[in-house]
Amino acid sequence: MPRAGPVPGWMTWLLAGAMLAGLAGGAAGVAASPAAGPLAGTLIVVDPGHGGIDRGACHLPSDTIESEITLEFAFLLKRLLQAEGARVLLTRTTDEELDLDPRVEIANANRADYFLSVHVNWFPDPTCFGAQTFYFPGREESRRLALLIQDELQRLDPENFREIQTGRYRVLRLARMPAALVELGFVDSPHDRAFLKDPGKREQMARAIITGLTRHRRGEAGPEPPPELRDR
Repeated sequence: MPRAGPVPGWMTWLLAGAMLAGLAGGAAGVAASPAAGPLAGTLIVVDPGHGGIDRGACHLPSDTIESEITLEFAFLLKRLLQAEGARVLLTRTTDEELDLDPRVEIANANRADYFLSVHVNWFPDPTCFGAQTFYFPGREESRRLALLIQDELQRLDPENFREIQTGRYRVLRLARMPAALVELGFVDSPHDRAFLKDPGKREQMARAIITGLTRHRRGEAGPEPPPELRDR
């Protein structure tokens, strides 16, 4: 028989989750979290977009690489979420290429409460700026999650005029739980790079996302955009 090759990293997550779900500590890679906290008992899957040869959006003059930013930001989110009582799984923990289906299957197989996909935007006009949250059309809980996250991102950056938007992204469509995709900013925007490159501002942005998620967990309704901007 031919020798079996190494098990892909994402498959390890799925196998470990299937075997360990319900046991102490939950799925493999889910570090123990405080028993108390606003997110206690919540399992959140954080998906750092891109990876490996797929570097995503890049601004080479400033060495701003989406796949690197999303991974670093995902580790930050994980640490802060755990401090709020949540258990957290990352879809990737290294600079590896990962297809879309395994990313969301990690959340589905482990019956996560939330799926958050983290990305960085791109547009050739450097005047375009602002973090923005997307949800799959017709998913009301995902829409409410996106509303609350975007509200907190706008509180952090009052200049940010962007509202939530629908996105028919595969990871959002396949997710069986409330799911949102957050574009942290535009790589070509000096305004957004000030957030993306500054550790303190990145932490503020991560805390804003977590506050939005926590508000969703409490059952809050998000502030509606103007009528002409709803459900685009």
